[in-house]
Amino acid sequence: MRVHQVLPWLGGGEPISSQALAIHEVLTSWGVESRLYAYNMDDFGRRFAAYDGEYRKVMHDGSDDVLLYHYALYCENYGLFRETGHRKALVYHNITPPDFYRDYHFGSFFLCRLGRDHLREFADCDLALADSEYNRRELVQMGFAPERSDVLPIQPPLEYLEADEDPALARWLGDGKTNLLCVGRVVPNKKIEDAIRLFACYHHGVNAHSRLVVAGFMLKSYYAALAALVKSLGLEGSVHFLGRVSDAQLAACYRGCRYYISTSEHEGFSTPLLESFHFGLVVLAYDAGAVPETMGGSGILFTEKDYPLLAELLDRLERDSLLRERVIAAQRERLADFSRESFARHLERVLARLLAAPGEVEG
Repeated sequence: MRVHQVLPWLGGGEPISSQALAIHEVLTSWGVESRLYAYNMDDFGRRFAAYDGEYRKVMHDGSDDVLLYHYALYCENYGLFRETGHRKALVYHNITPPDFYRDYHFGSFFLCRLGRDHLREFADCDLALADSEYNRRELVQMGFAPERSDVLPIQPPLEYLEADEDPALARWLGDGKTNLLCVGRVVPNKKIEDAIRLFACYHHGVNAHSRLVVAGFMLKSYYAALAALVKSLGLEGSVHFLGRVSDAQLAACYRGCRYYISTSEHEGFSTPLLESFHFGLVVLAYDAGAVPETMGGSGILFTEKDYPLLAELLDRLERDSLLRERVIAAQRERLADFSRESFARHLERVLARLLAAPGEVEG
């Protein structure tokens, strides 16, 4: 048996790529032949994958071969999934509802809409996998058979953050200010404007010796709106957009910040929550999408964006070290559920289901 994985993109520091590589590493450790293919990739991805056209050469070879097709945005290589002769599983990482992009970027709006429109074409797969229960339920709502669906949780790639931190960024963050952090793509569904409004209440009303750090790719039109908001709230010099960061810079961010803020209104899964658990940041996250499932009862989950109240809560956490340590301890306990051993057990189970003869996959 060989396991083939096809992705739209394979690159360093990208969650879907990290999930594919985690699968690849576990399979290789079991002695299973594992191959990766991508529509496009960066220099990091080229160390592990071939371009997806290479899969077409073998897609009808090997009666026991398996295809795992990762889907998070429309990509032209979805035809490989339709045409393959292998047992096939969709690995669904969710697609952002397109309306989030309507006022900011037509290209993203179009690709998200196209991706969601095509999703139903995968419903005849042998097994539909999702990286969260939230995403699995969405597949069922889209017409996928419940008995042919399952969850393969994210394996957070924490080891890449154990590299030496960027010294210049570490010094800057270590100047004694209370640092709040947001990590991930700066795109409309993340609602970074709400994190800025929360920070404004904290900075102006509770702790002027504080800063908000935002690390990740920035959609230019959305960033422009955020920059205008920062100026209107008198936060210039206190809110910092770092853009894309290296592993060393991201490690410095996690090690140099005390709180992680998530005000996102759509998450199929959120790896930065688990990364924050790992580094001991207290996580405050809005109850949306798969966030409560990811948090698993740990951290601080809020259902209303009451910024003054949340600012007061941050102040309480600063003054009450016992409360803070209890929150951090619960987060570390939750993180244990995402161990490599647990991930390997989940992968073994879903592959066993996929290898069952068509029509015999049990719920």
